[in-house]
Parts: sequence; structure tokens; C-alpha cells
Amino acid sequence: MAVLDLEHLKRIVGSDPAFIRQVLQIFVRTAPKDMAALSESVEQSNHEQIGFNAHKLKSAAGAIGYNQAYEDFKILESMARDRCPIGEIAEMVNRMNGECMECMNDIEKILDKL
Repeated sequence: MAVLDLEHLKRIVGSDPAFIRQVLQIFVRTAPKDMAALSESVEQSNHEQIGFNAHKLKSAAGAIGYNQAYEDFKILESMARDRCPIGEIAEMVNRMNGECMECMNDIEKILDKL
């Protein structure tokens, strides 16, 4: 199970369950599209776009308290900036795709409890 720091999210947006639900639903709606864009930029070997998409996902993960993903996207952003080999980047993105899908399931469980 992904570890979401809900207290972090509450510090940012407040403790209103309806608003927390809304923020998490936005993440659930946008993160898969952003992950697809990240994967596409890897397929195109476009380091600039990889960095852009990693930064966007890093910000979103950080905002909801998905701290491990935040750190992983931070590393990925750095890898893109340093123009690391695409194979290394692709390996990390593939792993993160799986973790992101697990996170979506975990968020759905959290939403059911709000």
C-alpha cells in the first residue's frame, strides 16, 4: 500500500473531508495522464519533456503527501536534467508506473472512507 501522509494534505488544504476528497480525485484523474505523457517522452528520448513531466508529477505527489513518489520523481527529474541514459530512465519510469497504479487503488480506498 502506498503511504500517503494525509496529515500533510490536511496541513495544506485543511481538514474538510469534501475538499480532501476533491484534491485526491483530481490526482486520480490527472496522474495517469501525466504518467502516460512521461512514458511517451521516454519513448521519444526527450530529456526535456521527461524532466517537465517528472517535475509536474513530483509537485502533484508532494501536494497529496505521497512522499516516496515525490522523492522518486525528484530523482527522475535530476536524471533527465543530467541526461542519463534513456534505458536507466525507462527502467525507473516503468517501476514508477506500477507504483502509481497501486497508489490509485490506495487513494480509492481512502476516498471510500472519507
